[in-house]
Formats: sequence, structure tokens, C-alpha cells
Amino acid sequence: MANKFAKTLVQMGVKRGDIIGLTGRNVPEWLIANFGVQMAGGCPLCLPYQEREDQITKLLNSVESVKMLIMDPGVEGRNCHISEYVVDKGNGKVECKSIPALENVILFYPNERMSSAYTVAELCSRHLDLELPRIDPEDVGFVSLSSGSSGLPKAIPSSHHALVVIAWHCYSLLLRQPGEDILYNDRPFSWVAGYPAWEMAACGTRVTLTNTLHSSSIVDAVKTATNLITKEKAIKAFLVPSMLELAMKRKIHLKIKKAVTSGVVVHASLLECIDKICDELQVLYGMTEMGYLGSRVFTSDDKARVQDMLLGVRPCPWVEVKITDDHGHLQPVGQRGNILIRSKTRFTGYLNHDLPPQTEDLLLKSGWFYPKDGGYVSENGLLFVEGRLQEMIQVFGRKMYPFEIENVINAKSNVIAAIVLPIKDMETGDHVPSAAIIYQPQNEDSMESMQDYLRKEFNITEENQLLECLYVPQVIVGFKTFPALANGKLDHEAIRKTMQRKLTKEQICRLSFQ
Repeated sequence: MANKFAKTLVQMGVKRGDIIGLTGRNVPEWLIANFGVQMAGGCPLCLPYQEREDQITKLLNSVESVKMLIMDPGVEGRNCHISEYVVDKGNGKVECKSIPALENVILFYPNERMSSAYTVAELCSRHLDLELPRIDPEDVGFVSLSSGSSGLPKAIPSSHHALVVIAWHCYSLLLRQPGEDILYNDRPFSWVAGYPAWEMAACGTRVTLTNTLHSSSIVDAVKTATNLITKEKAIKAFLVPSMLELAMKRKIHLKIKKAVTSGVVVHASLLECIDKICDELQVLYGMTEMGYLGSRVFTSDDKARVQDMLLGVRPCPWVEVKITDDHGHLQPVGQRGNILIRSKTRFTGYLNHDLPPQTEDLLLKSGWFYPKDGGYVSENGLLFVEGRLQEMIQVFGRKMYPFEIENVINAKSNVIAAIVLPIKDMETGDHVPSAAIIYQPQNEDSMESMQDYLRKEFNITEENQLLECLYVPQVIVGFKTFPALANGKLDHEAIRKTMQRKLTKEQICRLSFQ
């Protein structure tokens, strides 16, 4: 199917190196389109499903020369709003002033609202006698996007060779079990974490969801995932930390051999899921720019051994890690600082963003990439990632990461999830903590009650009152659910804006998220 689709794309004018927009759910048409574009010599630009029209326009223009958009019209054509305004009545031909390079729109399947557009099935039905171009392994074969939590998502190119390397790394980290191996992974195909790399390398079976974001709440998402894992008899499952924590708090029945999780910060409290939910817990550290970077598998024996607040990972054999201070000097073992990464999966820059000159110079000269994560390396060689540097709390010259406060808030039985964000004190210039919290229904704390709880947990007394500015959020806002970006990740910017709107007149005079 992908071969026929590729030949039709070549006939339509797709040439080696052309960037083709691709947006859709986890359905077969996405896979056919992705591999078809690659076989035709093009490069799929993976866009979030059901993204806003203006954001899609900005993304396509930022990458430049995107000549074709292949898209999922969605259930009952709900996603057609993205392309309705650019398609005329001539078989998918496009006239669009806002996206001048765009020439064609192809739908995953027919929709009456765009009856003139070609479909994937229609293009796969053609029998063409032509040769596909020979692909150079170093050609760009895939463009993924960063989360976009701090602005327009960054377009990250990967070569065909890099995709093969990522597939091998994925296979080596998630070793296939003897017999049939079944992995539950509901991450979108368009993400590096959801791209069908493990399936290609391990030839295992993957269980997924058509649309991860369809769930009405995190609780509903956890229940859907657990039902599917049980029904399909998955041996291991990708589950984000919040899903594992919620499954434990809500006592949702789930039992699996291995739970695989990842995130910038993974709290040690997650070890409690071992024996309750899984036999083993595997923690991964990686990034879209460079793939998988670190891993560690925990068993029930580790529950008593681990003394740290976070779970560290061991850098992968193909990865080098160093910790530096703000001047680029190496930090001693155990000392906090900036994490720098060098990998065989080399990252060379973004298609639509310029790297800061210092970062670009370092990357091009020596291969070291600065992802703006902070942490340290322990004496036994484990990497502990403590958080994003821009999210640090800074008071009276002392710096700390939000996870230290988040851990304590999340330990309360009536808390489902908590995010701690820095807010600027306009008088002192310090970045003091604020908290966004999702409580159990009808079991919310007042701000004063939560603050008293934190004072007690951090042992703040009259003798050390200044610590309150560091550990006790001055702004606490309750949420029913956290807003998410189109790719499913939490929208920190939207959370900040909501919290800013809820500041009192007194707080507005001295505090700001801006």
C-alpha cells in the first residue's frame, strides 16, 4: 500500500527532499502516508492532530516550502476546518494566500465536506509503472515537533539513518520477551516516543489507541488504558507517571509485567507501583532532538534501597553526559548544574528556530547539546534530572526545583496532581513558588490549609521563617483538569495565564507570571 502511495506521490510531483505535512490519529492511513512519503523521497512533517488552524498555518510557513498536506478529517469531519478554507473544487488543488507553497491536500478517507480532495485509498488504488528514487540514509526522513510549551513548536529533522538507530535503541532498551511480545503504547505515531520504531525492530505486537486525547479526563484515560492492557494481554506498557500515580491513588486494578515511564522528572514515590501494578518499573530519559538517552529498571528490591527523592537513570552506551556550571565549567560529582548531552544520534539544529549562538557553537564544534535541563551525576554514574532550568524556584540566592514541593503536595490523599511554577516577586526579583492543584471532587483544601500543611511538612518555624518564601506557594489555584497542548503535553503557558487571572488585587501589585 505504501509503495503504491509513494509512486502516486512521485507522479503528482513529489521530489526528493520535499517536506509534506502529515496530521492524524493512530490509524493505518497515517502509517501508509508516512512510509509512502519517505519512499517517494519526501519527508513527513508530523503535525499534532486537531491543532488550531492558525497554529497549523504558522507551523507550515515556519518550515517553508511545505507543498502538500495529508490529513485525517476526523470523526464526522471535525478536523476539516484546517483545510476547508484552502481547498478549491479542483481535486485537492490549493489556492491559499496564507500558505503560498501549499499545492495539494489529501485526506485519509472521504468526507463530504471536502468531496473534491484525493484520499489515501484512492491514491493507493493506482497502478503505476515507475521507479521510486534511491534514498540516501543521510537524507532527512522525518520531522517531528517539540511540545511548543514555550511558543511555536520547534521542527526537529531526523535522517533515515537516525530513524533506524532510534529503532535499534528502542529495541535494545525494551528487549523482546521470549514468545509473543505485546507492548501497550498509546503515544501518537507523530511523536518519537510513539513512532513505530520498536515494532519494526522487534517485530512485536503493539496495542494502541486511535486517539489518546479522546478521554474526557485523566481518570477516564487511565481506566481506558487498563481495560485495553488487560483485554489484549500486554506484557509491558508505556504509562506516563501521572497515570501510574492515579491508578495507585484510585486503586484502579492493573497488573502488568513491566511498566515503562518517562518524563523530565520522575519521583521516587513511583516505586510504590512495583508489586501493586507491575513486577518491574523502567524509567527512560530522552528527548525528541536526540532520542533515548538513559534507562534504568527497578524491581521490588530497589524500593528499600533508593534513598533519593527522584529516580536516576544510567546513560545509554551511546551517550555521554556532563554537568557544568553557568560558565561552562565541569561540576564535581553530586554537584547540581546544567546537563549537556552528546550522542551518536547527533542533533544539528531546528528547521524553524535558531539556536542561541553559544549553544549552536558548542553543538557544531563538539557535538554537545544543551537541552536546558538541570541535574547532577551521582558517584555510581546515575544521571538525576531535576527539572527544566527555566522552571527553577530562586529565593535569596538559593535555587531549587519544583519537584521538591510537588512531591509533598502529591503525597496528600485528596490531591490528584500538582504543578509548581515560579512566579516573580516584583519587589525582590525572586522567583517564588506557586501551585496549580487538581483535588479529589468535593475534597478541596483552602489555600491557607494547604500552606499550613506545607509549613508543617517542611518544618518551618519562627526560627527559619524565611524558608517559607522558598517552600510555601504564595499562590495556590485549584483546577478541575490541566489544559493540554494538541500533542497531549501539559500547557504550562495556559496554566500560568489562568493563575494570573485569578490573582487578587493585592497579589497583582507584587506578583507576576509575565
